[in-house]
This record gives sequence, structure tokens and C-alpha cells, in this order.
Amino acid sequence: MRQIRYVICLLGLFVLTASLCEAAGNGVPPSTINIRVDAAAADLANILNKSVSKDLFKGQGGYGTSVEIVRNGPIVVTTANDFVNLSIPVQLTFGYGMFTTGPLRTDLRFKAKVSVTPDWRLKTELYYTGLSEGLADSLRLGMITLKPKSLVESVTLPVQKLLAPIIDAKLNDTVRLRDKIGPLWLNAFTPILVDKNFSAWLKLSPEKIIMSPMVAANNRLSVSIGLVTAAEIVIGPKPAPVPPGPLPQIQLLGTFDNQFHIQLAVNIFFTDLVTALNPILIDKTFGDDKKITIRSFSLKGDDGKLVIDLTSTGDFEGGLTLVAKPVYNPKDNTLRFENVEFDTRQAGFFVGVGSWLFNGTIRSIIKDKLNSTIVDQLESARLKASAALAKIQLADHVELAGTVTSLSLGEAAVAADRLTLQVSVLGEAGLSLK
Repeated sequence: MRQIRYVICLLGLFVLTASLCEAAGNGVPPSTINIRVDAAAADLANILNKSVSKDLFKGQGGYGTSVEIVRNGPIVVTTANDFVNLSIPVQLTFGYGMFTTGPLRTDLRFKAKVSVTPDWRLKTELYYTGLSEGLADSLRLGMITLKPKSLVESVTLPVQKLLAPIIDAKLNDTVRLRDKIGPLWLNAFTPILVDKNFSAWLKLSPEKIIMSPMVAANNRLSVSIGLVTAAEIVIGPKPAPVPPGPLPQIQLLGTFDNQFHIQLAVNIFFTDLVTALNPILIDKTFGDDKKITIRSFSLKGDDGKLVIDLTSTGDFEGGLTLVAKPVYNPKDNTLRFENVEFDTRQAGFFVGVGSWLFNGTIRSIIKDKLNSTIVDQLESARLKASAALAKIQLADHVELAGTVTSLSLGEAAVAADRLTLQVSVLGEAGLSLK
């Protein structure tokens, strides 16, 4: 039974991979592991407040005036509707000839659209959006009447040109996209031990990286990056690492599916089934009036059926052969051994010794045990897999977390020494960068 549970538990390990090729010739299209990278608007604000100088503009405005704009408070950064919004408190001074206004206070407001270039840089497009309330529509300066709002807006372009490269550089410093993804890409080529009890290694084969558009909302900047990979679980010594390729350019997509779909073949060897059946068959006595005791048995595959050879003592001494065929029912997602019967080639012999063997409990006991061994562990396997995938350290500050949302069986095939199950897994797997 432990061996069977081991095989089922490996289903959980397979979920890690987002795409598996469990056996040669059973290739599966790769799926996507989601990597979420984000930064708080407050972090960007802290960096900008250290980087943007107080003197934003000093020069000529319209109508022969001079304009001076000085930052006099912390920059406030928020995000909404996929824009980064900046509010910069400033002090304005206007001059005309020998006349100078007193300091006027308002906020310059900008918004930035952030995108990602294929070479892993964040690019910002900065737009001026206006002033805060509180600035007078007009004021008298010497012999002329000025319109402060118009004068400020006439010089926002040089302020914008000053801010844009600073915001672009500091945004890249805050998110550090290449610094976060580069080591992960390199580490992904090194096999990771995911279960030391079974010496199970996760071997990824990254192929490319895709990315969705940058999202700016709820005072955070975030981007979903998809690591497209094939993978396999290797049991035994640590596999040799694959030489990593260079970090590829990003392929930008509108959206991508964070879920993964796996089709894989799982082999349950008859030696494991023998281990599961031993406690209920060996030296156990069956029958009412007439009884037999099972002394030994073996399993093999023949013509798509499971063949069970028994040796008994008691009211019938000798060899018995039962055959069973696995049947998959897609309606209730079950795989059961139906029609567990004695080999019909022995029918004439059984008629001679008595038909009571045909009506005995041995067939139903074997049938029930086979069914429970193969099927009844599915839901518990899904829960165990989800628990096991909750947190796996792949590298420094990099954790992989997965959830199995469904685990279902498909068609089964009986080979000479094993039962091969087609298993479908649906779930989500993501990488957390701490």
C-alpha cells in the first residue's frame, strides 16, 4: 500500500511542473508558471522625493514675465486606471520688470503610462494633467494683469522633460525587473529536490518568457510574467543540470492563462499491486461450507486484461486464474475493475469440482481492493499535493507555490507488467519573489 500511495503522491509532485513528459513519446505542450512582480506606489514616491531636486524651473514665461517653480513638499504617487499619478507641491514666483509676486502654492499634476520593452526596461510616457485648486485665475503685477494658470502651463514642458528621465530611471530602480528575473531564469535550469524521501527531482526546461501589460491600480504597480517551460520529475540521483541559455527577450501578450493543463501517463507496476493485495489474500480463507486458503498469487497483463494467478489449498487445491479489465467512466471520473471472473478456459474443470467457487467472495474482495487502491485516493492525493506545493524554495528569495484544483483519471491500459493511467491535472502554479 505504501508503494501505491507513493505513486499517487507523485501525482502531487507532477503538479509542480506545469507541464510534464513522464515517458518518452508522451510529450505534452508546455504550460505557464505565473510570476508576479510588483512595487508599491509609496516606494516609488520615496525614491522620487530623494531624486527630484527642489528647483524645477527658472526662466522666461509668456508676456515678458519670469517664472520660478520650486518643489516645497513631498511628491505623492498613486496608481489608478493603469496610470501612475504624481502630485508635486510647488511654490510659484512670477516677475515682471521690477515687480515680483509673493510665493503662490499649488500642485503640479502628471500621469505616467508605464510599459515594458522587450529588453526588460520599464518605459514611462509622462503627461501633464493640470494644477490643483487654489491658484487665482488672475493677479495684478505692476501695470499688467497675469493669468497664473496659463503662465504655469506654458512652462510645464521643460518641467516634464526634467521629470521624465528621472521617473523612468527610478521606476526601473524600484521594480528591478531584469535583476529579479535573470537569476530565476538561470536557476530554473538546475534540478531542484522536491521530495527527499523518494529522491524526486524537479527538472525544468524553460523555453521563453511572456508578459502581460503593466497594471497600475490600488497604489501598486504589478506585472504578470509567464515562464513557459516543460519539465519532468526524475527519481533517483540528481540529474545533470542543463546549461542555461541567455535570458530571452520578453514576448508581450495582452493576456495569458495562469492555469496549466497537464496530460501525463502514470505507471502503477503490478509489483506494487501485489504489495497492496498481500494482506487480504495471503493465508486468508474464503468460503462457507467449502473453503479455500490462498497460499500465493501473482499478477500479469494479457491482451488488455489483468490476470491474477492464485494457488490455493483446502477444498480446492491447485491453481486458479481470474481476469479483470479496467473500465473508465467519464461521468463520475472513476476507474474500476469490472467483471472480475475466473478464466473461462477453466470453466469445464470447475464444473467438475463444483461451481461454488464462482459464487465465492474472493472475486468481490479482489475487485473492491483493486478499485480502492486505484481510485479512492484521488481526492486525498489532490489535498496532499496542494499542501505539499504550498511553499517550495527554488532559490534565494524565490518560492514556488501551487494549488491543484482538479485531478481526474482517463483511459487505462494494461501492459505486461504495469497498469498505465492517463491522468489530467488542472491547477495554478506561481513563483513568489520575496
